Amino acid sequence: MNARTPVTRPKVDLSFVLTPILEIPNVQHAMVVTADGFFEAHSGLDGETAEKLSAVLASLLASSRGTSHTYFGGRSLLRLVMVETYEGYVFVIPAAENTYLAVFTGPNVAMDNVSYEMQKQVQTLGKAMGSPPRSDLGGSSVRGDGLPA
Repeated sequence: MNARTPVTRPKVDLSFVLTPILEIPNVQHAMVVTADGFFEAHSGLDGETAEKLSAVLASLLASSRGTSHTYFGGRSLLRLVMVETYEGYVFVIPAAENTYLAVFTGPNVAMDNVSYEMQKQVQTLGKAMGSPPRSDLGGSSVRGDGLPA
């Protein structure tokens, strides 16, 4: 039997994408996650929590895409998934291809500030990941749900 070394792609330091978001009052954490349930970066969560959140977010995104496609039709683009609880909010938006930006906040966050900064950082993230930005923000080869156009 031949032992194989797992192939891993080098991680890019994405802290410059997360830092501006984390400066918004009441933002607790931010993550860059992939559609298949892995994280590319996070803002200091412990490893086990980051892994669990990545998997849960992938499930949430798949369910959201399925809901959108079923109700609005297959061409509907996913732009935002938001979870509201008494403890705060979770915002997730498509970023680079098959990549999403997630932000976790307290209940008293200025949602408009979070949304604005996330949109700005999606542009930066697309460049850093080597993938075009979301199509509804000016790119043309990636749909808003992270799938190729």
